[in-house]
Amino acid sequence: MSLFRVICAGLLSCLLCVGAGAQTAGRAQIETLIDDFLAEHDVPGAIVLIEHGSQRVVFAQGLAERETGRPMSADHLLRMASVGKVYTAAVIHRMVLDGSLDLDGQLGQYIEPAWLTGIANADTVTVRQLLNHTSGIPDYYDDDWFATVDAEHVNTAQNTLDSIRQQPALFAPGTEYAYSNSNYQFLGLIAEQVSGRPLGELMQEIIFTPLQLADTGYNIQFAPNDLIHGYGSTLDPEVDTYLLQENMGPDGGVFATADEAADVLNALFAADGELADIGQSMLSDKFEHGEGRYRALGPSFTEHEIGFDYVAHGGSIAGYATIAIRLMSPEIVIIAHINRDRPDLASALVRDLLLLRLSAGAAE
Repeated sequence: MSLFRVICAGLLSCLLCVGAGAQTAGRAQIETLIDDFLAEHDVPGAIVLIEHGSQRVVFAQGLAERETGRPMSADHLLRMASVGKVYTAAVIHRMVLDGSLDLDGQLGQYIEPAWLTGIANADTVTVRQLLNHTSGIPDYYDDDWFATVDAEHVNTAQNTLDSIRQQPALFAPGTEYAYSNSNYQFLGLIAEQVSGRPLGELMQEIIFTPLQLADTGYNIQFAPNDLIHGYGSTLDPEVDTYLLQENMGPDGGVFATADEAADVLNALFAADGELADIGQSMLSDKFEHGEGRYRALGPSFTEHEIGFDYVAHGGSIAGYATIAIRLMSPEIVIIAHINRDRPDLASALVRDLLLLRLSAGAAE
């Protein structure tokens, strides 16, 4: 089952309880749920943010590092992996809104031809198709590429895109949906080559500074609060992955506290959010891929059959998994970050927290 179908399956049960007038779920009850979850699934630690209306609580449970016994702390940076795609998409949409990009402009209009050589569909794919993963461009992030990941080589557009040259297209652009990290490598190149500025600088100007984010950055691995050690990879289920250099670049290079990640979701997707024009642009077109699930021009978007909508994005790299979800009504944000290479577990934790939160009302 996909990451977001796990969430969706739990949401139906959750929302049926909203009007039942249940008693408020206490902080201790949520802490117990998280602790039991960590113990049951052998996850060292978790940082969880729950926001319901004006109330927000961050839970830091378990260990950030097994070897030293360092506990999780709410001010630790999350290695959010693909959740960072929402930030890259926000930069692209700001450029679209400002008129420097066209959603239906082709990739070849915006970047140097050498980047396109040997990459299937790259000559005809549009910005829109890169954003919603209908490009048909192969995903560089596979077992062969992961075997090259180490503690020395930073994830760059050159080494990621070189790995897919001469591979066949997945399908003709715009005809199907297939998630591909390569799309966001290209979107990063578009942003940089059209603006003439580094992507991190653009994120600072468009997102970080307006929202006064002091604990968010791009490609800032090993910053002072980047202290959470991840555990597990496709090669070794127990390895400490802290030093691996894969979590860099436009498809996964944003680091943030849970608080500031929630601030970004609200700025984009609340009706009165400071970046609401960008969020509206992201949701202006949605490619349906079954059962009320869509890929918008950035995040995932789901319309549940009982009448609620939510935006979400998941991220996983070796040793870490993150789920960020925002319900549009009732307005609820949940972010769950675990230091285990198990995105299915991060998704299950969000499901359990939503069940508790929505059936019990606002947390104390």
